[in-house]
Amino acid sequence: MMNSPGKNKELHDLLNTLLKESSARTVLLISKEGVCIDETGDTSYINTTALGALVAGMFSATREVARMVGEDQFSILLQQGEKRHIHVSLLAQSFMMVVIFEDLQAIGRVRYESNKVAEKVVHCLRRDPRDGGRDAEQLSVPDFREYALNLIDRIFHS
Repeated sequence: MMNSPGKNKELHDLLNTLLKESSARTVLLISKEGVCIDETGDTSYINTTALGALVAGMFSATREVARMVGEDQFSILLQQGEKRHIHVSLLAQSFMMVVIFEDLQAIGRVRYESNKVAEKVVHCLRRDPRDGGRDAEQLSVPDFREYALNLIDRIFHS
């Protein structure tokens, strides 16, 4: 399990609670720019930088699909695989909480626990003093965006 020094302990604890209560394998918190803000659980099997960038892109595409069918946006994405599944929740228009789990029967539990923790996570992000007092929705990382786009190009061209 990851416990990053310098990360917001309260935020990390919330994600860790979600991990345990939902019996997930991994939980990530990603900004809309694709930056992985925090993670907990087993991340040894994934490149969290690439996953963050791809999930952010997925949500951008999904927002356009929602608009095409008359919705402002969809707040939850669920991707089902043979062994692993991903539940992505949009938080405060600027963050995505990604839960990776293996038991598809647990989808109700994953959704319930994600909803339970979502508001607390947003509240925690908005009052984090380490971002210079800015509202969390104003976070921007232009250099990371360029890095992520280059990484995605390398992934798809290898």
